[in-house]
Order: sequence, then C-alpha cells, then structure tokens
Amino acid sequence: QRQLATAIKRARFLALLPYTDSHGR
Repeated sequence: QRQLATAIKRARFLALLPYTDSHGR
C-alpha cells in the first residue's frame, strides 16, 4: 500500500512538473 502511495506521488509530481515550468515563465 505504501508503494502505491509513492507511485501516486511520483506520478502527480511528474504531471505537475511541466505545468509549473510553463506557468513559471
């Protein structure tokens, strides 16, 4: 169950990465 939470957190981080990068500029 903990591994699933880590995977979700990583997926959310990767999904937010491009959004933050484009929004930052």
